[in-house]
Amino acid sequence: MDVPFRPAAKQVIGRNVRIEAGARIHVTERLEIGDGTIVRRGALVEGRSVVLGRECWIDEEAMIGGGSVFEWQSELRAGDFLHLGRYSHVNAARHVTLGSEVGVGIGSRIFTHGAYLSAYEGYPARFEQVRIGDRVWLPNALVNPGVTIGHDVVVAAMSLVNHDLPSGCFAAGIPARVLRQNAFPRKITLAEKKAIVGRVNATLKSHYVLEDDRLVVPSEGARKPTIFNLRERTIEGPAHAETERLKNQLRRLGIRFRYSNVEGSYERWPS
Repeated sequence: MDVPFRPAAKQVIGRNVRIEAGARIHVTERLEIGDGTIVRRGALVEGRSVVLGRECWIDEEAMIGGGSVFEWQSELRAGDFLHLGRYSHVNAARHVTLGSEVGVGIGSRIFTHGAYLSAYEGYPARFEQVRIGDRVWLPNALVNPGVTIGHDVVVAAMSLVNHDLPSGCFAAGIPARVLRQNAFPRKITLAEKKAIVGRVNATLKSHYVLEDDRLVVPSEGARKPTIFNLRERTIEGPAHAETERLKNQLRRLGIRFRYSNVEGSYERWPS
């Protein structure tokens, strides 16, 4: 592996993990990287304990680490499909929990400590954990120590989150405040669903038709059709180049499937 990689005391690297040349990994005690995760060149992953789920994306110049991340209180646990955009930074001086499908966009920051001037002279000094639920999007936002964000939350770009946010909300501002309660997830109209499929067709130059929340990749010869259920997030049928292109394009629209292509068949990830 052509990277500055220092093995942790306990280490599990999944299948099809790609760590590009120029990435730096220094985790001292426990490192787990789930199947299909990609760590881009220039990224830094460091700390005492780092656990990443399946198909995470750590982009160029993204950083897990920073001050105090080798102390005993430091730990980062992330679910599946974590996205760290370019120049994003997660500081895990204290425990950080990130659920599945958390998008930390370009330039976003998550802090578990803030201290510089003398606490003994009354200046602020804070070391607290951060907890973020499933399906949370932070595009170019800041999260301060001690914050808990629920599930299904979208935070507007350039926002500062310095207090807890409830599940399902849309928040924005400096400091961020809840603008809409129970905003997500929401039921979309049939017209909106067809517009999503139209976007996929335009990109792939395809002609998929949505029927009862299902996209069907037609059979060819002896090969059976493959059915993508967009509501249930299930896949039935064989895996091949066309289905993989469709699966990847749906991912780009946030429609992610917990399935892997295993020798031409889709296998669901274990719970």
